[in-house]
Amino acid sequence: MTAIVWIRRSLREHDNTALVKASEEHEEVIPFYVVDDNYFSNATLGYPRVSFWHDSLKELKENLSGQQGKDLVVRKGKPIEQLQKIVEETGADAVYHNKDYTPYARERDEKVAEKLDVPVNKFKDVVMFEEKEILTNSGTSYKVYTYFSKKWFKKEKRRPQEVEDYTTPDIDSDEIPSLKELGFEKPDDMEVWEGGRENGLDRIEEFKDKIWNYDENRDYAWKDSTSKLSPHLRFGTVSIREVFWEAERIKARNPDSDTSGIKTWQEELAWRDFYMQVLYNWPETAEKPFLEQYEDIEWRSKEEAEEDWEAFINGKTGYPFVDAGMRQLKRTGWMHNRLRMVVTSFACKDLWLDWKDLHEYFKKMFVDAEKASMIGGIQWAYSIGTDAQPYFRVFNPYSQSEDYDPDGEYIKNWVPELEDVPDEHIHRPHKMNQIQQENYGIEIGEDYPRPIVNHDEKRKEAIEKFEEVRED
Repeated sequence: MTAIVWIRRSLREHDNTALVKASEEHEEVIPFYVVDDNYFSNATLGYPRVSFWHDSLKELKENLSGQQGKDLVVRKGKPIEQLQKIVEETGADAVYHNKDYTPYARERDEKVAEKLDVPVNKFKDVVMFEEKEILTNSGTSYKVYTYFSKKWFKKEKRRPQEVEDYTTPDIDSDEIPSLKELGFEKPDDMEVWEGGRENGLDRIEEFKDKIWNYDENRDYAWKDSTSKLSPHLRFGTVSIREVFWEAERIKARNPDSDTSGIKTWQEELAWRDFYMQVLYNWPETAEKPFLEQYEDIEWRSKEEAEEDWEAFINGKTGYPFVDAGMRQLKRTGWMHNRLRMVVTSFACKDLWLDWKDLHEYFKKMFVDAEKASMIGGIQWAYSIGTDAQPYFRVFNPYSQSEDYDPDGEYIKNWVPELEDVPDEHIHRPHKMNQIQQENYGIEIGEDYPRPIVNHDEKRKEAIEKFEEVRED
């Protein structure tokens, strides 16, 4: 009896739920990955994410083939066709895979289940709790995170599971195509994240000391106090159960310590589950605001706002904190979470840019681009999503900068033209007079831009626009 485990984004063997279940019920198991050329041609993908995926897939192949009698079988083509072929080749009696929750993945998986002549077994893996596992007392899905999270923390959580012994039959496998063959070239000057499980486990180890003060330090980009596990959770090189229970073990080893930092970090996992269940239960939010009253807002497209759009994505808005965040993203494929909120709020309330254009850009740029969390976060900052920031609360890019980068360390790291500007001017360099600019070796408007918009004016305009829509 042979089982095929169709691997998509859980790029690991340990605690891979579909692989665990298949190994419990079959002695012969074929871990199977399909490289879909059409997906790489048509999806909005960028080098950071594809490179991370490529590293992780290669490492999984090496890890499995390095074990006696195991392998990862790779084929190129359409998933449905390749699954049909390998079922016929091997006489497999079942297909196993882990669930995904995006509209695209759900449609694809339904088609596969319909067309295959063998049972298709689906499992929860990428989240702790899924779909409709956490409901209100009246039996509906949650729209507010606070209440969702209370039940999330109370519910029993399963621990990571080991895979049983299995063997993989010797069958043909394609080579994993190179990034160049898939049409991706490394951009100049980009600092690329390395994927793979080993790097994910290293991240967990490095974060153990930082987690204690996570609640105090997480908002300060220059402190480098976050886990940076998001791309590893995105591609499943580590599981959500592994990281949750590792945090629990840290608490257990230090019973007399303040564990608020650990709880705050675990809240991030709950947020991730929350946005996954929102996208599952309201799949239309992939294309429309969760709050229906804002569907008719006329945002500016990136074509209509071309000059502002280019200044924004290239980190040349004249707002140093915003520019530092956007340059960090462009250089590394990642951005600190505080900056994600600040730059997204700026895109909305200051530049009135279409949230869907921003989502497309973020999908291309972020190494950890997770559709549910990304849409949830963007719609939150745009005041159009579930449990969103109220439209009248607008992030001030100056006060955010002063509060969370008081000495300008983060700004100076990513906006080097401001590195000689003293602390008292780093947040508003355009306020320096001519003599000061000469003293610090910078000409505002030439070496670094003046603000492309007046924040106070744009804040008022944004609030007025939201109120007009609400009245209609």
